[in-house]
Formats: sequence, structure tokens, C-alpha cells
Amino acid sequence: MPKRIEELTVADLERNRWCVYHNDEEGYDSFGFAIPDTHPGFSEHVIEIELAHFNFSDGSILKGVFDGSESFSVFHNGNWYSFWFGISKPSESTIAEFKNFLTINRLALPVSAIAIWSGTSRTYNGLQHVDDTGAIRELVI
Repeated sequence: MPKRIEELTVADLERNRWCVYHNDEEGYDSFGFAIPDTHPGFSEHVIEIELAHFNFSDGSILKGVFDGSESFSVFHNGNWYSFWFGISKPSESTIAEFKNFLTINRLALPVSAIAIWSGTSRTYNGLQHVDDTGAIRELVI
């Protein structure tokens, strides 16, 4: 059964591989839905939503998600924390919330994020976004 991408949990990602799903007849938009590898429409040839491991420089390891494109988000205590903001620069409150998350949990950057299936990896020293010139900028934390 298709599931909304934002409703995927780490447990879902640990149990199955997931790919985006599009089916006009059933009303599923690939920007909003994913299906597990147990679904007959699963294909490893489309964008996969993958389990990711986050290896913090202090030795802590957390789990999260890679969206198959650019975005890695770590999951902790029921909350998702994204390292990628696309064309939207993170707000001051988002930055403060992220700093608080790191401080409370004694997590040190940089962090190495690795997608389990594809092996795609990124290293983050803070939150990233694309500026007006199309360059990737990182707000170091």
C-alpha cells in the first residue's frame, strides 16, 4: 500500500526499500507517496527513499532518511532534522532549534550521512541551502 513520504518512519526504512510512486488512476503523486519493495509497482530504477546513517564526529550514530536527491534528515526523539533546505535559507528559529538539538544531545559536527542502499554520502558542518546565484551555501554550526 502506498504511504505518504512524510509518514515514513525509520522502522519502515529498516524493514523495506522504498521508492516514489506515481499512479494517476489511483490518485498517487510521486512527490507525495512511496511504496515498499513488497508492492508490485516497486522499481529500483526510480527515486528511492533510503535509510541513512549519520556518523557524528563525537562518535554518536543516529538514523534518518535520504530522499534520493539532495536531502538528508536525521531522526531523533520523534523529530526530523534536515540538513538540506533547497532554495529556502533556514530561518533564525530553525537554526536555533537545530543548535539546541545538537547541544542537548551532545552531538558534534561535522557529521557524515550515508544512504544505506545507494551509498550516497554527504558531510555536513551545518545547514545547507542554495543561494540566489545557484551556489550551495552552508551555515556552519
